[in-house]
Amino acid sequence: MRRTIRIALLAVPFACLAACVGEGDAGSTHATASAAEPSGRPGTTTYRCGEDGSITVENRSSDVVLTDMTGEAVTLPAAPAEQRSRYGIPGYALVLEGNNALFVKGGKPMDCAR
Repeated sequence: MRRTIRIALLAVPFACLAACVGEGDAGSTHATASAAEPSGRPGTTTYRCGEDGSITVENRSSDVVLTDMTGEAVTLPAAPAEQRSRYGIPGYALVLEGNNALFVKGGKPMDCAR
């Protein structure tokens, strides 16, 4: 009985950890605290866009949630769907390359960097 209780108590932190690092929630727009990588690993990175402010990008593999300098959050799917460095919808585009990001909103391009 004591061994069963001990194993159950040890399993709780691992169960919590597994819940935190799941596949991702396609309907969620909240950010996480790790670094985003163009390789498709989930995470969040903030890019500084010169005098324009900054953007935050939550990389969720097949799409990103981008929060711009005004606080507006928008989900951008990969474009085309099979790659992981270009994202966009009409009026918005994001290209990730290393530590740099090119963000276009309403036809206005902004160079951003980590």
